[in-house]
Amino acid sequence: MFKIIPMLNPDGVILGNYRCSLAGVDLNRKWISPSPKKLPEVYLTKMMFEKTLKSREITFFVDCHAHSRKKNTFMFGCE
Repeated sequence: MFKIIPMLNPDGVILGNYRCSLAGVDLNRKWISPSPKKLPEVYLTKMMFEKTLKSREITFFVDCHAHSRKKNTFMFGCE
């Protein structure tokens, strides 16, 4: 089974905030305890991961995005 999340912040990207939401919050820095009201995109994605882990193992995860100050794209993955 695959779950693909193409982009968490399409509303921010429309305004030129490539790492930030429409509210200007950097979504990559809010994963520990996201607010469901202030950061629903991060909160619901985290809940999806937790729900998936209750029924099966996540064997592969990749986060592919650009850096805010450096050129090119980079990736993070699970251990």
